[in-house]
Formats: sequence, structure tokens, C-alpha cells
Amino acid sequence: MYELPPDLERLRVIRTYLHLQLAAVDAKIEQAERPVARPRTDLPPQAWRLQHIPNPGGGAGRGVVHRHRCRVAGGKSIDRKELEMALTLPEVTACGVCHPERGLEP
Repeated sequence: MYELPPDLERLRVIRTYLHLQLAAVDAKIEQAERPVARPRTDLPPQAWRLQHIPNPGGGAGRGVVHRHRCRVAGGKSIDRKELEMALTLPEVTACGVCHPERGLEP
């Protein structure tokens, strides 16, 4: 530990600084202890997203369909009819993580 100054004014400045540092550490600990983002509960049980993957060389790119709660981020919400139509297109694939095509059979 460093030797502390003898005068009251500098000791109070050091105490204020340490108090601010402790508050910052406490805030980071609280943030780290908070649960990770909760899944949305306002979505219907079966909801999907269509993600556009740009083509780096130009052109239309491709699409990937995800379940709404898939851990892969991105895309806009689509309904079942749009999902079924999208999966018939050659440039659209189903996500290999969440497999949105499962359970579509009547």
C-alpha cells in the first residue's frame, strides 16, 4: 500500500476516489449477476425469422430461415405461410441450429 498523505484534504480526495471505484466495481458485479436476456414471451409458439445474407461478390445473396428464439441473431419476422413459401426457394435454406422446418408436416 502506498503511504497516505498527512493532510485531511488529500485524504478526503483519496477516500472519494476509492468510494467511486468501489461503486463502479459493485455496478459491474451486479451487471454480471443479472440473468442473460430473457426470451420474448409475447411471440406465438411457432414464429420464424428470415435473415438475408448478402453476397460479398454482389448479387442477391441468400436467405436463412430461423425459429424466432434461435440463438443466431438477425432477420425479420415471418408467418407460417411466408415460411413455407421461403423454403421452396433455392436461395433460402433452413438454419442448421434451430431447424425451423421441423414440425411443418401436417
